[in-house]
Amino acid sequence: TFRGHNTLGGFVASFSFDYIFLANLIMFIVFFLIAFFGYRKINIDRGNYTSVIQEKKVVKSGTKLIALLILCSGYLLCWVGYVQWQSTISTYTQEINISLGQYSMLWTINGALIVLGQPLLNPIVKRFGTNLKAPIITGIIIFMISFGIAGYASNFKGFLAAMIILTIGEMFVWPTVPTIADSLAPKGKEGFFQGIVNSTATGGRMIGPLLGGILVDLYSMSILFKVLLILLVISIVLSLIYDRPLKSKEEKQSISM
Repeated sequence: TFRGHNTLGGFVASFSFDYIFLANLIMFIVFFLIAFFGYRKINIDRGNYTSVIQEKKVVKSGTKLIALLILCSGYLLCWVGYVQWQSTISTYTQEINISLGQYSMLWTINGALIVLGQPLLNPIVKRFGTNLKAPIITGIIIFMISFGIAGYASNFKGFLAAMIILTIGEMFVWPTVPTIADSLAPKGKEGFFQGIVNSTATGGRMIGPLLGGILVDLYSMSILFKVLLILLVISIVLSLIYDRPLKSKEEKQSISM
């Protein structure tokens, strides 16, 4: 939906920006009809929620929640960088005479690569096994390469290369964080933990355009890319240490035993 919005918006805007709002209205109406007629027959298994009492001590300690918050802090920084493609970078491409149609094509390629490339990438991800830190770190490093290329790009080909690399990175990072959240969540709290992940992504999409706009207005695009690289380095550090509260708890338990 997110990528389709960018592609559709660019296509509609190529005719007139006034039509974007009408197109959004139609898409929301279509989604409402799908949700209303399609989701009402979904049955929810409420049996899992009875186990919350059994996990009361785990939830009360908050150790897993702290680990998730540390991980999500790095996740937020990734989104702060990613959302620049819809805000500051989109404006910048117009300034260097990249057409709106070409910019929309970037998101079309992004969506196509995810649909076609995810099955090809799955065997690589499986090689990481239970080490879920590895795909996150790999994806963030790929993000950094992408922004490094975008920082020096001056034509459509440069941004196309950066977008392709960015897409590979997000195929590593975006699915892994919810997976870790699910593994950390006590039984019956899966929705709450996934809600934190989704809220973090929303926070990144909220902070990103504001931060990017301020940096570009006060300084330049090159400064923005440098700041993004620093934020991604911080994200790597947070991703490496997020499970330390869990390890310290396990060590205390082993000592007490």
